[in-house]
Amino acid sequence: MNARNMIPHLPDMPERLAASALVNGEEAAWEQADCAAVIEWLRQASYAVLGFELWLSKEGGITTFINTLSDRVFYCASCDPHKDESWDDYVQRSARLATEGIAAFRWPEDSIEGPDIAYFNLTWANREWFQARKEYMGS
Repeated sequence: MNARNMIPHLPDMPERLAASALVNGEEAAWEQADCAAVIEWLRQASYAVLGFELWLSKEGGITTFINTLSDRVFYCASCDPHKDESWDDYVQRSARLATEGIAAFRWPEDSIEGPDIAYFNLTWANREWFQARKEYMGS
């Protein structure tokens, strides 16, 4: 199976982007430096970025937080469509917010663990997914 087939729901993603993904089950994450290119591809393919979540690869598994002296730090964000926002506007806005949010990530200064490679799990959807969900929810 090639890397392209390992990322669910994106059969046409360029091989270089698919190959750089950290895949866990049905989800994929990319290193911070690669996220802008992935988000740009999603934007051009008319996928909205519903949100992102920090992933750290630890001892053969995934953790979604960083231990600090004071607490656990979670780094995630979501982007819902605005009422009466066009699909294209939502796609553009969600891509911009995800790109900015991921670029802004910095390893916490009070971390009690080393600065590992930060991956960001991206969640995306196309217009058809939203239309089907809207019909299912009775809206």
